[in-house]
Amino acid sequence: MALVGFFDILGTKAAITSGRFSDLISLDFAGPASIAAKLFPAIRVSIFSDSVIVSAESGSYPDFVKAVSLMYGQWWADFILVRGGIAEGEIRWVDHEPVDAEFRSCRNLSCSRVYGDGLVSAYETEQRSGPGAIPYLTEMAAGSLSEVEENSVLQGVTPMFCWASQKRAELMLKYASLNSDHEAQKGNGRRHALATRSYWEQVIEKKKFLPNEFDIMPMA
Repeated sequence: MALVGFFDILGTKAAITSGRFSDLISLDFAGPASIAAKLFPAIRVSIFSDSVIVSAESGSYPDFVKAVSLMYGQWWADFILVRGGIAEGEIRWVDHEPVDAEFRSCRNLSCSRVYGDGLVSAYETEQRSGPGAIPYLTEMAAGSLSEVEENSVLQGVTPMFCWASQKRAELMLKYASLNSDHEAQKGNGRRHALATRSYWEQVIEKKKFLPNEFDIMPMA
């Protein structure tokens, strides 16, 4: 059994077709996930295009919380809006050393072989739960994360993961409010902006702040 997170940049298709997407955005998105993988060897991470997969086995759930908190904090610092889905279930990372060793020298080949019902559930949760730069949870994942840290879960129609300290959450609300004020009055951008602002308003109202021990890159 594992916690599995699927994270996806909001609005990638529109950004690409309008010419606003760039190599820098791609690098800024991948960087925090790469740092998390380096800091927390117990988790597994895969990065592809505008998506990141993160998993942790049951004994490493606190590291999962810290890793996702780190990633979201850095994504927001770079103004990259990411929606996520987090589930609990089975995940299989296919490591095949004989085959991998044979092709390791191929610079034009990159493999990340991963599957499982936990990944399917995380992907479906990200796709179907609603708008906003919010990490959504299945009920099972919400229960397990609450055991790690009760403030990490914000209940709603779909539970949501709370990843920020109080200081960071207050700053995120300011960012989200500015974003919603500047978005067009209609369309997906507006829906995402309003949902994100509402999420941060609820986090602060209900004091769903992570303790400092989960904040790997504390604010100055």
